Amino acid sequence: MRPVFLNLDNALDAQHALRGRGGLTVEARDLGPALRLWSRAPALAALSARLRDQAASAAGPDLVFAGSGDFHHVTPLLIERAVAACGARAVTVVHFDNHPDWVRFENGLHCGSWVGHAARTPGVAKVITVGVCSSDIDRPETKRADLSLVSEGRVELYPYRALDGGPILRVGDRNWPSMTAMGQEGFINLLASRIETDAVYITIDKDVLRPDDAITNWDQGQLSLAALERLVRAVAERARVIGADVVGDWSQPRYGPDLLSNLLKRGEAFLDQPRGGVPGDQSRTNEATNLRLLSLFAEVTS
Repeated sequence: MRPVFLNLDNALDAQHALRGRGGLTVEARDLGPALRLWSRAPALAALSARLRDQAASAAGPDLVFAGSGDFHHVTPLLIERAVAACGARAVTVVHFDNHPDWVRFENGLHCGSWVGHAARTPGVAKVITVGVCSSDIDRPETKRADLSLVSEGRVELYPYRALDGGPILRVGDRNWPSMTAMGQEGFINLLASRIETDAVYITIDKDVLRPDDAITNWDQGQLSLAALERLVRAVAERARVIGADVVGDWSQPRYGPDLLSNLLKRGEAFLDQPRGGVPGDQSRTNEATNLRLLSLFAEVTS
């Protein structure tokens, strides 16, 4: 599996061991401020062109490291590339995240809205979201969630735990069992059974992980890296992995592309993201996890 380092920020700059594993670098830091948190169509089109020009399709699948989780909405572009390259008629997207990323957002893509776009991408059968335990799943209908994705069968959501401590999360007219209620073995079997296509794309936001395993710009979940590795292996045993991406590396934000967007994004981050200084060990912690993920994907696609 070819590693691709999509430089939208400086999150990967100090991860020398990771970068030393080879692969391809796509330099797009000039687009980063316009893309961070949310983006309009021109910046997304510019990134699509950059990927087309600097990352021609390889013989096998790509594993894209894209920096902060503030850029998770680039995933639909990566899915479209992977679907086109592999020629699969139907693909399941397996999405590991502490947030469902299913809100409604007009005139562009938001790091919290991209799941709807991905779920409606031609060739995508559905998105299976795994590991959420953020407050976004508490009364989601009051938080701009696009619950038509659930009612139409385009999105399935399996939380790490239900916020009320019970075994079930109810979203709209659907009940979803939690990972903790099912136990690891039971949930692995369930997840594999819900993949009904021969091909799968995997996207990981490391904020799904506990703070021991990742340091991110967002509130974090409780999944361990070892548990995530088991889940990825189970997915790869069930279907062919046609591509993957990893976000969730902490980086110092730069917002754009203009003054108004800068102010709006700063305000949104102030309200939604944890506050604190620069974490001192973020590069070491995140690189260690990225190296394990790189080895894992090399193993399951060999």
